[in-house]
Amino acid sequence: MKEYSISTRRFEEEFAAVFKDSLHRLVGFLITAGARRVDAEDAVQMAFIELARVWHSVEQPIAWVRRVSFRLWTKILGKDRLHELSESIPDTVHPDSSDELVEQSKVVQFLRRLPPLQQAVMAFAYDGCSPAETAEAMGMSPTNVRQNLHRARANLAKILHTEGIG
Repeated sequence: MKEYSISTRRFEEEFAAVFKDSLHRLVGFLITAGARRVDAEDAVQMAFIELARVWHSVEQPIAWVRRVSFRLWTKILGKDRLHELSESIPDTVHPDSSDELVEQSKVVQFLRRLPPLQQAVMAFAYDGCSPAETAEAMGMSPTNVRQNLHRARANLAKILHTEGIG
C-alpha cells in the first residue's frame, strides 16, 4: 500500500508541474493558431484530462497535450480534419477577449491576417515544432505543411512590407 501512495504522489507532483509549466503556453499556442480564448482553454483542459488517463504511456507530455489540444480545438470548431479549414475562408480579424498578453503580441496580430491553415502551421512553427511534428499533429503530410509554411512566410513578408516593417 505504501508503494501505491508514493507512486500516486509522484504522479500528482509530475502532472501538476507539467500543468503549471505549460497551461498558459498551450492556451497561447491555440490562440496563436486562431482559437478564441474560451475555446483554447476548453481544448487544453480537455487534453490535460486525457493526459491524466494515459500519463504512464506518454513520453513527451507537453508535445502530447499540444497535439491533442489542437485536435480537440478543431473538433470544437466542428471540423473533423484541419484541412477543411481551406484558404477560401475569409481571413478577417474578429476581436475577442483573448489573453491580453497574447493579443498584444505583434506576432499574433500579423498571424491573424493569414488564412486559417497558414496561421495554424505558423503557430506550430512559432511554438518550436518541426514540419514533421506539425504534420503528425494536424493529420497532414509534411510536404503540405512545408508548402503552407512557405506560403505563410511569403504572405507575412508582404504584410510586413505593407506595414513598413520589412
